[in-house]
Amino acid sequence: MTPRERVLSALRGEKREKAVASCVTQVGTVQAMEKLGIFWPEAHRDPEKMVELGASLYKLVGLETCRIPFCLTVQAEALGCEVDVGAVDRQPSVKKPLPSIPENLPSDFLERERVPTVIKAVELMKRRYEDLPKMVGLEAVTTLAGHIVGVERLMMMFIKQRDVVAKVLDLCVKANIEYAKAIIDAGADVVVPCDPLASPDLLSPRDFASLIKPRLKELADAIRKRGAVGVLHICGNARRIVKDMAETGFDALSVEEKVDIREAKAVIGPKPALVGNISSAKTLLMGSPADVEREARAAIEAGVDVLAPGCGIAPRTPLANIKVLADVAKEYRGM
Repeated sequence: MTPRERVLSALRGEKREKAVASCVTQVGTVQAMEKLGIFWPEAHRDPEKMVELGASLYKLVGLETCRIPFCLTVQAEALGCEVDVGAVDRQPSVKKPLPSIPENLPSDFLERERVPTVIKAVELMKRRYEDLPKMVGLEAVTTLAGHIVGVERLMMMFIKQRDVVAKVLDLCVKANIEYAKAIIDAGADVVVPCDPLASPDLLSPRDFASLIKPRLKELADAIRKRGAVGVLHICGNARRIVKDMAETGFDALSVEEKVDIREAKAVIGPKPALVGNISSAKTLLMGSPADVEREARAAIEAGVDVLAPGCGIAPRTPLANIKVLADVAKEYRGM
């Protein structure tokens, strides 16, 4: 099997291999940038550089992924938010929310700011890396809403202005769906909506079930109908919402180390697939290769479908630690 076939099979819950290692979240690291001579922030706006850095972990350490972009600000910027483009070891971030909530999605949304850059990069990925899974991440509905109105204000609105929350979430899911369709049409195999603000660490599970889950289901349906694999990533301790996450209809769920894989499997059954859940901060960034190996073996034995970082890889993460994920998966496959 090619890496693309192996990863897509695992994400669809049709795993034919004992262990598959990939990354559906942020893949840019400083060591990879130094080895390739491609750096942030230039790679955020240059499709050629974006693609080569997106495939860097496969080229350098064998992790079976080609994943772009490297932040959760592309749609927010296209909707008018001012973005700090970051630095070589710092991802872009939204500086401040919009002065008002847009009434409608702009008709030229797909032509604004970095959206065309990402679409062009996907087209390049498709041509250059046929045997790798082409993955594209985006800021999902709650996180995009937080960018538009401000995170603290959005949290208060869930309590006092639920009608306004519904309005902004509707706008955000429209943006998500239009963007997802465009990147799938350009050649993306996997679409990864990342929704850190939907975490139970920040929002009530009841709010997730009533307001966020139906919009994520719309997005999952749109991705599936376009023929791509959908992977929903939510940060933090998502144990209390893992059943609702599964019911959104995504092919796979990406979870952090706070989610027990065996416990989650018991709740959701064999599908959707589970992706993770090696600690990005404690283990991959701060730990040793031995720490990574120990955690990786435990995740595989617990039944994880795709061995992967539990969240976006920190830019200063050593390549040697990431390589362990690929090596452990190969060992389990007898390669």
